[in-house]
Amino acid sequence: MAEEVRRSRRLIGEPGGLQFELDLDPADEYGLAQGKGQVFLKGEPVWITEDAHGQELALSWTWVDLLAFLGRWWPWLMLEEDYPLPVTPLYPAYFLQEAETRWEDLPEEQVDEEEEEAHRFLARHDLAEGFKGLFLPSLLLLRQGEVCLISATAIRSTRVRPWAEVRDTLEAVGDYLAEHVAESINPRAQQALAWWRNREARLAERGLEITTALSGDERAQLTELGLAEEEWQWPEIRTVARMSRGAMLREDRLAFLLRIAEAPARETPELDRLGASLNQDFQESGAPYKQGYWMAGWLRQALGIADDAVIEPRDWLEAWGVQIEEVEYPGCPVDAVTAWGEEHGPVVILNRARGSHGAHEHGERATLAHEIAHLLLDREGALPAGEVLGGRAPEYPEKRARAFQAELLLPRAVAGNVVQESASLEEAARYLQDTYRVSTELLAWQINNSGIRSSLTAEEKALLEQWKTGAVKQPGASKRVGFLKGQIEVPEDFDRLGGQAILDAFHGEDPDASAP
Repeated sequence: MAEEVRRSRRLIGEPGGLQFELDLDPADEYGLAQGKGQVFLKGEPVWITEDAHGQELALSWTWVDLLAFLGRWWPWLMLEEDYPLPVTPLYPAYFLQEAETRWEDLPEEQVDEEEEEAHRFLARHDLAEGFKGLFLPSLLLLRQGEVCLISATAIRSTRVRPWAEVRDTLEAVGDYLAEHVAESINPRAQQALAWWRNREARLAERGLEITTALSGDERAQLTELGLAEEEWQWPEIRTVARMSRGAMLREDRLAFLLRIAEAPARETPELDRLGASLNQDFQESGAPYKQGYWMAGWLRQALGIADDAVIEPRDWLEAWGVQIEEVEYPGCPVDAVTAWGEEHGPVVILNRARGSHGAHEHGERATLAHEIAHLLLDREGALPAGEVLGGRAPEYPEKRARAFQAELLLPRAVAGNVVQESASLEEAARYLQDTYRVSTELLAWQINNSGIRSSLTAEEKALLEQWKTGAVKQPGASKRVGFLKGQIEVPEDFDRLGGQAILDAFHGEDPDASAP
């Protein structure tokens, strides 16, 4: 009982996620929350020390450092959802590595500028950065919608946890530490306590800037150009503004935002029902591409569609009540913007300008299938308000959606069976592309991932690699020119006669990248 009074041990957090075990000394003469502590991720220790015999021990430190970190960076921990540089790491642990790869080909002045941005980002998302005079392995937290990615280098692991769970854990840790330094006269403790107590006011003050990635002046410019001031309150508007950062010019960004602002909220009861059912069955485990494959199979079964049947994404989206708009923004690298929320959408704005994926049938079908993945699963997860395809969308749900779109349009098992039953790889590819109307690249990846690759000849494997990279536009030598509702057979020397250039110009094909 005496020990109970003397010590104040507390375990905070859920067993499957981030946990803090703090054993603070109530007789702390410096008022800095001194004591012992350990941090775990799914039960594995990520912050511990060892004695001379290799025995694991809790850290002995002044835990006011953690309180100061949480209080100072609270607005960014709560609201910042992407990286400051145009890189797309799958997990936060890979951010610096991908940034360094990017810097290899950049001028020194730009590298210096981006390095500063990168380290500022790490300083507000890596809990280890908060401890002064103590080296700890990195523990990175990054919110993505309603989930949080937690990367712990000590155990080489990243966990995806519900955002509400992580937020509640951090808040409980902060409150617990604040309680222990509340009466301290130490300047470090007073500063940490002030940051913590003022965190919500600072969050409100910086909220729009962080969630839109736009300064006040930049938002004012868009408002002056026609976007109503009240639109900034809606998460779908803020999300699209943020994800379009660095991906499009202001004119195109404004055009997309105005389209969303004009799109009314729509009732989608069947889509909502399917999404709720999927989220009940879905398990956030395994590689994202495997999750995408599983989702595609789940949806076919839920809709009663045979594995070898052709799916028309546009038909299903329209049947569910999703608004689809077509625009042409030449030079804009964004293929589609999708938004959903209380005030607007769901709406898919498809860019059909020449050079975009949506400019041809294969790319349009893949893009719309991609958006189905987000509408079904991610409205309750990583993308609760919208997505910019070709912008700053988070890589984890994007990788899953790319695998989903490929598997939904052309199941791997179907691709493998057709190759097995055909006289040649080219014959199989022609049949599959004519039937399922997918890009050569998507087709090649699904054949590659079907398990049939080991039975192919060396020549066929080389051909498959060409198709995967998009180096060959169409499989096989027989080509057809689509004209209105008919098709015209063309001779084998069509390319030599210059006809392929005409064919490419007619179709405007730019194969969609669909590698999981």
